[in-house]
Amino acid sequence: MGWNDFRLAARGERYANADGTSRQDELRRCARGERINLIREPGNEYDPAAVAIYSCRGVQLGYLAAEHASWIGSKIDRGYDVRAIVERVKGAHLEGATLGLVILINMEGDDPTIDGDAAQPFDPAEAWAA
Repeated sequence: MGWNDFRLAARGERYANADGTSRQDELRRCARGERINLIREPGNEYDPAAVAIYSCRGVQLGYLAAEHASWIGSKIDRGYDVRAIVERVKGAHLEGATLGLVILINMEGDDPTIDGDAAQPFDPAEAWAA
């Protein structure tokens, strides 16, 4: 993992998408290191700072947690090259488990990397100071 990458858990992976696609089914298709897209949703009725997470196949997987979305979304809005990949799918090894998603994000235009090193913990207080 690069020095500027950090790990975040997604939210809302258990819910169905408005178009009828299953986030859980799409998570079963996701592979470690696969590119994902972070898409701002300023028209989201519940949170105008929402950032949705989409697979490389264009299926929504969930959202960033609200405490991270406002900061990361503001970077996206200002044109930062924010890139993300699948770090792991939680529960993938357990039959019948509800799956969760952990992603790696880089906000400097570099592709996040997975190399076995521990991820940098995300501290919103430090992030706002940057």
